[in-house]
Amino acid sequence: MAGLNGEQYGGFVWAGSRCTDLPLLEREAEQGQLKDVVASLGEGRPAVVSVTGRPGFGHNALLRWTARLAEERSVRVLRASGSLTERDLRHGAVIQLLSQLGEEAESPLRVLREHHEPDGLPGLLELLHTVRRTPTLVTVEDAQWLDPASLHWLQALVRRLSTGLPLALLIGRTGVDPHGPDWLADTAPSARLTRHLTVHGLSPRAVATLAQMIFGVACDETFAAAAVQAAYGNPAVLHAALHCLADAGHRPTADLVPQLRTVITGIIGDRAGRALRGLTDESTAVLRALAVGGDLLDFTLICNLAGLRSVGETRLRSALEVAGFTVPDGAYERIRLPVVRARILEDTPAAERGRLYAGAARLAYRAGAADEDIAGLLLHAPPIGESWAVHALQGGFDAAVRRSDDITRSLPHAPSGGEPWGVHALRGSFGTAVRRSEFARAAACLNRALDEPQHPVRRARISLDLASAEAASAPVASDRRLAAVVNSPGEGEPWSHVRLQALDMGLARGDDSWGRRVATQALATAHGSERDDLIALYWYAAQSRPEATDISTSGVPALPEQPLAPAQAGIRAAQLTARGQHREQAGQLARRALEAGPAVPVMPRLEAARALWLTDAAAEAEEHLDTIVAELGRRHRRPALARALALSAGLHLRGGRLDAAEHAADAAERVLPAAAWHPLAAPYLLAIRSIIAVETHQHDVARALTGAPIPLGAESSVHWPLLLHARARVAADEGRWAEAVELFKEGGRWLLRRQWVNPAVLPWRSLAARVLITLGDREQARRLIDEELTLARRWGAPSAVGLAHLCAGSLDAPGPAAGASGSTGIARWPNQLAYAWGLADLATEEATKGDHTIAARLLTELSGHRVTRTSSRLAERARWLATRLEQTATPNEFTSSKEWAALTRAERQTAELAARGLGNREIAEQLSVSRRTVELRLSSTYKKLGIASREELRARSRPTERT
Repeated sequence: MAGLNGEQYGGFVWAGSRCTDLPLLEREAEQGQLKDVVASLGEGRPAVVSVTGRPGFGHNALLRWTARLAEERSVRVLRASGSLTERDLRHGAVIQLLSQLGEEAESPLRVLREHHEPDGLPGLLELLHTVRRTPTLVTVEDAQWLDPASLHWLQALVRRLSTGLPLALLIGRTGVDPHGPDWLADTAPSARLTRHLTVHGLSPRAVATLAQMIFGVACDETFAAAAVQAAYGNPAVLHAALHCLADAGHRPTADLVPQLRTVITGIIGDRAGRALRGLTDESTAVLRALAVGGDLLDFTLICNLAGLRSVGETRLRSALEVAGFTVPDGAYERIRLPVVRARILEDTPAAERGRLYAGAARLAYRAGAADEDIAGLLLHAPPIGESWAVHALQGGFDAAVRRSDDITRSLPHAPSGGEPWGVHALRGSFGTAVRRSEFARAAACLNRALDEPQHPVRRARISLDLASAEAASAPVASDRRLAAVVNSPGEGEPWSHVRLQALDMGLARGDDSWGRRVATQALATAHGSERDDLIALYWYAAQSRPEATDISTSGVPALPEQPLAPAQAGIRAAQLTARGQHREQAGQLARRALEAGPAVPVMPRLEAARALWLTDAAAEAEEHLDTIVAELGRRHRRPALARALALSAGLHLRGGRLDAAEHAADAAERVLPAAAWHPLAAPYLLAIRSIIAVETHQHDVARALTGAPIPLGAESSVHWPLLLHARARVAADEGRWAEAVELFKEGGRWLLRRQWVNPAVLPWRSLAARVLITLGDREQARRLIDEELTLARRWGAPSAVGLAHLCAGSLDAPGPAAGASGSTGIARWPNQLAYAWGLADLATEEATKGDHTIAARLLTELSGHRVTRTSSRLAERARWLATRLEQTATPNEFTSSKEWAALTRAERQTAELAARGLGNREIAEQLSVSRRTVELRLSSTYKKLGIASREELRARSRPTERT
């Protein structure tokens, strides 16, 4: 807490019976000085000693210890104490002292007990007279509560002290002023007569001693340290807490620390509650105001909030500080501990608490506080009824979302710098928990904003933002809120835009059944461009039905063949692409949707980007997709952003950019946790992660992902075939060939029921055919490959046709010669991963048949693909082929000089990869060796070749002749 500077403590002054003195631990220095004071009384030397400490630290116990010591040495002891409840009782402490003098003080006592103000200082001379013949120790406990008349009397006593007068005045006072009570500063007759002692909190060693005294067994160091931290070293709190645990039969061990903290927090809270009951009405009002707005408002504004227009601020602050509730911080006064603040708020009636929060928010707004801070107050206040309140709450929402995004970006993707996986996981778990907390705060701000009176359109927009925030933690509530917005009856363009955004967001989360139902309801009253976009969104949602004939249009018009509305153009482009028809037209329609920008709902644009990518305009499609991702990030549209990132992951995967695919998949799941994805959307991300795991040789991860329980309804998802495809890949990777074929064909049957025949969408036929060849069923493999080749030609995308030709080469099907099929321009084709595997399988087939020349040519082309360096499985296949063909993975890459011939096979492999620009880590991963091994091989290579750097190594290489 601000302003404490490490001096927090847990202790309060309260009226009530005193407890038995606690053991005086770590007070040896103070006890030594007090012994000297008592001893000097026998020599006629006076003294004034102030003992200060925070409440509960035992300063009064030191006074009582000294009194007992004095009595043992035949020194007379006179005792007095201040009291919060008797602070207004005139001469209260003086009466206490004189009452102990006997007959000599009867006359002054009568004067003091009269109702009028006495003349002079009754009883002072009588006391001094007795002191000359009887050494006396005067102790005054809780001097901070002395009434002004008693203070004046004691000041006069101190001024009269001189050598030869055996009187010691011992004053105990709550506080940490090293110079003692302020009223002693100008009163002491001589600095040598005055001592100032300050007692501090207990150390872990002292707590261990105290625990052993109470529990009867040795105390664990961790337990002692935690006790000191939780109680701020307060002996009274520690004594009570340890007794509580001991009475319950516990032992002071490390595993008891959580319960210890709970007990200490409760004790501090109880002490605060009792202390509150002893405060004046003014102090109570100010404390309640501080508990509400003390972090934002200076003390003058706090008094204003408490309803105290004219009050002695200095006196009030001092009273709260010495009572142990607050600590000064410039113009501010801070409540010392969170538990105390919580107890004060609990003690405040609900109506008054709400009034204080509303008043604090209003004062903070006028003082220019940040929106986020004002929002924190408004969350606990009743409706304000002013526009600035909604603005502040939206500012609080924005701040929470920004923090959530910052945490999302900082969440670890993988252990760094040798960090153990356990530590990595803990950091990720902690970051996730904090991010969820920010989600909750963002949602709370918008929920509260909806309580304020405002324009209906603005309320609907706030509901959209709230639904986006709720999608991560309360998706069902989010869907209900979006449905209410879609069915709002408002007229005009603002309402139309809000309704479309709501439907679009709900579809982004994946509930297509909800989307069809809500879109149908909204179409009943929609017109113009809103109607066009609703039709588009309806047909987007309709694609999830497993059978094309299952779609009930409910009177919804079909999409035009050549739609002009951009949203309809995007959905129509996706339909043509799935059916493998009119590639040029599909590309034009996709561009129409994408070029219209944010005016078009997000889901049609994502469909358009995917369609454009499958026409082989990959770079253009990915550029549009990047723009959509950036836009959604700025607008905090989490469900749509998650879907856009997932699509990006899928396109990166097809393009062979496995690192980028994994990064995008991680980002999608951080934006929208896996549990919040609707069953109709969840299979896509699961499939992408599974295929990445297969390609990177994470067999256990791939098996766990594809074998994970599937949410009810996921089989109806448009992404179900992709998940079946991933399962088939895992089965093939593990040698379960028959199962793999059936999974590929099952996914194909799902696509055929929807009339999605385009092999560019999912080349299941060629993949199944490769497995069938392994199983020896070449006839069925040929039928599937011929069908794919026909459909690819009908679609017309060079990448789809080239891949089909490549697969046909495995069966010597008609088409270009094996090894030369479609090589021209392959580097520009988008589906690099599928093509690289086609090359690898064809090279394997040729090598198996014994045609090493064609196999070597295919292997050389395969080794030139970037994906061969990022996919562990492809790299392993390339190494196997190189060994089978008794050559390296990149034949003819280097000159055949004598020096080159002198290299070992391992050195040549390492040098070739280094010459291509791979770093030591990448080389080590591809060759399955350590970085140190790579360094040693390169060092040996440099010596044999007579070179000193990678630049010279690259200069010795020459490009491979490509066919």
